Amino acid sequence: MKKQTTLAGMFLVLGAITFWVSWLLMPDPGTTDTKHILEIVKQSRTAVIWSVTIQILSSVLYAIGLLVLVRTINTQKKTFTGVLLFAIGSMGLCADAFFHLLAWFMTDNSVTIQEDVVRIMDFMQQEALILLIPILLPLFFGAWIMASGLRIQLLVSKLPAYIIAASFIIGIASAIAGNIQGGSLPVPIIATLGIFAAGQVLTGYELIKRDTAITK
Repeated sequence: MKKQTTLAGMFLVLGAITFWVSWLLMPDPGTTDTKHILEIVKQSRTAVIWSVTIQILSSVLYAIGLLVLVRTINTQKKTFTGVLLFAIGSMGLCADAFFHLLAWFMTDNSVTIQEDVVRIMDFMQQEALILLIPILLPLFFGAWIMASGLRIQLLVSKLPAYIIAASFIIGIASAIAGNIQGGSLPVPIIATLGIFAAGQVLTGYELIKRDTAITK
């Protein structure tokens, strides 16, 4: 049982690290301008395909970590709610990777019908997002709720939930400031995602650390 808690923590740590690396490789993350996306993806096709692959891997690592965690500990209501939302979010994370994969393919030299390419990407960045966002957002809220629940169960400290909450505050504040300044974000999205990932890394690390302390 103790080994399984360590295993769950390890998968969460690896999931968070690969999550951030996948976004680090993606050029200009967060943009929704179709023509700009096609331009930057075409300039960084190798990095983008690696980003897609690692993002899919991240969603798999998250899913395994959450399943092991639920199997290992007696999750209380708040923790289970967080795990459930996090699991839905990991599905959204995987689906989002295929959005990026489509953009990667659309910038291949063999794709020449540019007007149709832009129409397809417009659809993916507008109508299709209506389907993606409801299953992607739970990743962020679920991580915070799960960390808060684990804190109540005395399995981790308050710090992971605080760090994740800080990423929300920074992200929202940056978005508001960016709109006021005409699109220039004071804090880059990649930095905000890095803070969010750090909170998850700490969640997994504290699960591992607690297990090690108990074993000793």
